[in-house]
Amino acid sequence: MKKIILIILLVLVQINFAQEEQTTTKQNALAGLQVITVTIGGDFILTGSFTAYKSQRLDHFITTLYTQAQQKALQSLNSISTINQVKKKVERYPLRDITLKHADGSIQKIDLLKFRLLGDFKHNPYLQNDDVIIFPINDEERNFVDISGAVNKPTKFQFVDGDKLSDAILFAGGLNKAYENIEKAEISRLDKTGYNDEKIIVNINSDFNLMRGDRIKILSDESNKLNYKVLVLGEVKFPGYVYVKKNGATLNEVIASAGGFKENADLSRAEVVRNYNSIDMLRKLQLEDMYLNNEQELLPETQLKMKQLKESLQLARLNNLLDEDTVFFKIDNQLRVLHAESLVDFSKITDPNSDESKFIVKDGDLILIPDKFDYVYVFGQVPKAGFVKHNEGKDYKYYIEKAGGKAETAREDDDEIVIVKGKEMNWITKGKEKVNIEPGDYIYVPKEIPRTFWYHFSKVTAVVSVVGSVATLILLLKQFTK
Repeated sequence: MKKIILIILLVLVQINFAQEEQTTTKQNALAGLQVITVTIGGDFILTGSFTAYKSQRLDHFITTLYTQAQQKALQSLNSISTINQVKKKVERYPLRDITLKHADGSIQKIDLLKFRLLGDFKHNPYLQNDDVIIFPINDEERNFVDISGAVNKPTKFQFVDGDKLSDAILFAGGLNKAYENIEKAEISRLDKTGYNDEKIIVNINSDFNLMRGDRIKILSDESNKLNYKVLVLGEVKFPGYVYVKKNGATLNEVIASAGGFKENADLSRAEVVRNYNSIDMLRKLQLEDMYLNNEQELLPETQLKMKQLKESLQLARLNNLLDEDTVFFKIDNQLRVLHAESLVDFSKITDPNSDESKFIVKDGDLILIPDKFDYVYVFGQVPKAGFVKHNEGKDYKYYIEKAGGKAETAREDDDEIVIVKGKEMNWITKGKEKVNIEPGDYIYVPKEIPRTFWYHFSKVTAVVSVVGSVATLILLLKQFTK
């Protein structure tokens, strides 16, 4: 009986304790939701007094305020350029040297950058009622330290009195382990004139005191273990990236690593795309993007246009072209910009004596191997303009017949028909019977332009006018010579 009573007493005690604990938890939760007032001043997107919660930490409070203020500032804007300008103007606020003043007069110095990197909550305390948060003026042009070299993330950060070399390395993401023999740091320190530069070499482990405006380079042996690769797309057995050395590899080696050409590879139209102009660069990035199925940031359209304009002006500045030559120069130059010639003839890469066999493919190059295109395009004054299957040995007349023959509106004289060679885009009008029609060629049948009576009348009038002028001139000369 005594045991039963003891068990009942223990159960009652536990229930009572649990109820008290639950009540305490609720009280604490309610206390955490207690509304307090916090004031923000200094260099922040907005200032004044705002509502916060006692359970809220400083970083969460200001991040929430900043996000809401930024959204309100951008929601009424429509222009992308204006939105980017506004975002750039408001996106940066000081994360360091923040002053937190409590109602009791005590002051804390807050470094949110260190909190976000280290997770040290002493730099991100809970807010108290009537706290005042003061952001310093952040002069990015003068109040900075810059660090580069053998670090994971070269950066420029806000300087705070007392910063040391170890702080700079922390803000740069630490030392990059891909580099070897990291022992020294070089600190470049300008005087107030900006003309004199003091170089200070310190040990990487020393807690060297930094000064405002210091520029730090973490010294190490150069590492060339980089991701050198070439992208091969199209008719090869293993399309994708082929890894190469720093100095590249021969085209033959790269194709061999890609498994070699497939049977339907068209070597006459294969090409190497290298970043010789902006259009090729865009084309390369776009194709690489499609291969990776991932968005890539391309060059802005305005930047491309400016580069093309600059190239055209430089080419035209010292030219000696006549006015009638200028139109053709513009056409040729636009074609040059839109598509550079292929760097190599792929059909010769297996010949050890050819230059193509020694051609070096470099990091970042793109190789395109299209499939065979076994068609000839017939257009102009034919009933069924379009592609006609290539038939070896057949002349231009065969393809015109396959396209339905010459239309009534076509010029009668076959001498006017043009063969355009697909690779060189060379127009051929004479000796067409002897031209070997190849896949990718074009055949153009021009139109007979209808001439009205008044067209011929105007031509006759012009001729009569010229003849009359010449006759008058002859008569005047005879009068003067008498």
